[in-house]
Amino acid sequence: MRQDAVMNSDAIVEAARKLLIEQGAGVSMRAIAREAGVGVATASRHFPSRIELLGAVGARVAADIDRITEAAVAQFDDDPDGAWHEAVHAIAELSVAALAQALFSDFSTSLGSEAKKIDGIIEKRMTELRQSYTRLLDKAKAAGLCPEGVAPIDFHLGLAVVSRPLPNSAAVEQYFPGVQEKLVDLMLTGLAAQAKGNH
Repeated sequence: MRQDAVMNSDAIVEAARKLLIEQGAGVSMRAIAREAGVGVATASRHFPSRIELLGAVGARVAADIDRITEAAVAQFDDDPDGAWHEAVHAIAELSVAALAQALFSDFSTSLGSEAKKIDGIIEKRMTELRQSYTRLLDKAKAAGLCPEGVAPIDFHLGLAVVSRPLPNSAAVEQYFPGVQEKLVDLMLTGLAAQAKGNH
């Protein structure tokens, strides 16, 4: 793939990701193309089906989580608490819950002929997430920051719920600044307390 084609593909995936988080499911390819700065024909050429585009968005998020956990694991021995908190907050900032809701809503409208393809996409993402989180959680458990019984996907879903954007988030942030970060910190404090209580 030529460099300009790769750049276009990346721009389309990032645009879709941004609009799905901001607007939810059902964002049109026209809106995505406009956000990416390309024509609809170019966007459709890169992603002939909506499922392919949604799959690429999910893959990009999984890759981001993998990058974050890899960096954290490299820093863990020097500063376990700092590496753990920084990684979890970085993942929280990816707006995973809002994006997942949009993706699953879009997927549900494409079930039927695309069901097998969708199952394959979801299964692949789950495998990638398990691998990424396992190495991070293993370090956190060894450092007494997370209880032994926490499974990778349970942790992912819990973090997604805690970091989910609140309704009217701009107004909430105005009156309760940093509330999302505080909720994530509360989750981490609870995990550490539970880990300590289990020993």
